Amino acid sequence: MAGLCVLKILLLWAGVIGWTKSPPPPQSPPQCKNDIEDEANCISGHVCYRSNWDISSLQSTPAPAEQCGSKVFCFKPGITDICSDFTTTLTSENCGNSSFSLTKHIPVGFLNTTEISQNVSKQFPVKIEATLPPNCKNLAIDYTCWEHDGVNEPKNLSELEPFTNYSCTGQIKDNNVPIGNTAAVDFRIDCDFTIKITTERVTDTSTGLRWNTTSRNCQQVLHDLQKFSYDCSCGPSPSDQKHRVTANKQPSGGTCHITGLQPYTSYTCEVQPSYDNNRVAQPTRVKQTTEIGTPEDIMKLTMQGPVNNVISVQCVHSKRFNGPEETYIARLHYGSDTLQESNTKCEFEFRDLRYATSYTVQVTAFNG
Repeated sequence: MAGLCVLKILLLWAGVIGWTKSPPPPQSPPQCKNDIEDEANCISGHVCYRSNWDISSLQSTPAPAEQCGSKVFCFKPGITDICSDFTTTLTSENCGNSSFSLTKHIPVGFLNTTEISQNVSKQFPVKIEATLPPNCKNLAIDYTCWEHDGVNEPKNLSELEPFTNYSCTGQIKDNNVPIGNTAAVDFRIDCDFTIKITTERVTDTSTGLRWNTTSRNCQQVLHDLQKFSYDCSCGPSPSDQKHRVTANKQPSGGTCHITGLQPYTSYTCEVQPSYDNNRVAQPTRVKQTTEIGTPEDIMKLTMQGPVNNVISVQCVHSKRFNGPEETYIARLHYGSDTLQESNTKCEFEFRDLRYATSYTVQVTAFNG
C-alpha cells in the first residue's frame, strides 16, 4: 500500500510539471513606420534607416543603394535632392502590403565635391561650367589655375592664355564660406585662325600685304593677345622663303612691306602666325608677281670692223630683262641717220657701210 501511494505522488508531480511548462510567446509583427528610425553613421553621403526587425524584404522607392546588414537600408540622394526634402516610400508585407513614406531634409553637407560635373568651354574667355545642386541657392565656385610644367603662380580664369596647358581647381563656397574643393580639371585651348590676305602697293621690287584675322575660339580676346605676332615672307616657292620681315600687328589683322624682290618675278608670299615666338598654325599663302622693271644694263659691248664695209657687234648681258620680252636692239648712228636692228641674241652685223664715215653703235636691252 505504501509503495502505491509514492507512485501516485510522483506521477502527479510530473503531470504538474508538464502542465506548467509553455513555449515562449510569439513575437508580434513590426509596427511599420513607427519601428523605423534614422541611422546616421552607416554610410557617408547616404540617408539610412534602421529597424529592430529584419527589413531586407521591404520594397522601396527609390530602391536602396546599400544595406548595412539586414536591419539598415540606405539611399543615396541625387544632386537634385540636396538642399531639399528627400522622400522614401516603403511597402511592407507585415503591414498588409500598405505603403508609408519617410521624409528627411538633405543638407548641403551631403554634396560629394569630387562628383561635381565640370565642363570647360572651348573658347576664350575661359568658362568652367560646374553642375551644382539646383536647390542650393547660395553655392558658388571660385577657380584657381596653374600652368603645367610652368611657373607656379596661380591665375584666375580671366588671366589664362591660349596654347598653354592648365590644371584648375574650384573652391566651393556656401554663403562665401568654403566647404570643399572640386576635382582638378586639366585642359588646353588652342586658337584657330582664318587669315584672308589682300595685296597692296606692289612695285617692281616690293610688295605689300594686308590681312584680316578671325578666330572661332579666340575672337573676343584676339586684340588683347600680347604674345601673338605675325611674320611675313616671300620666296620663289613655299619651301624657299628668302625675304622675311616682322609684320605690323593691328586689331583686325596686320600689314607688312617686303622689299628687295626681283622685277617681273612670281613669288609665293605667306603670313605666319606665332604665339610667344612659336608657330601656332600653318601659314596662309598667296601668289604674287612683281611689276615690270628695267632690264639690267649691258655689261660689255665689243665691235669688230669695219672690214669690207661690215661692222660686227656683240655684247655681254646678264639676260635679266625684268619684263615679258627679251629683245636686244642695236642702233648704228652716222650723221643724222640711224640704222636699227633687233635680235633675241646680242649679236648684230651692219653691212654696206660708207667709207670715211664715223659710226656710233648703241645696244639696248628691251623688255617690252
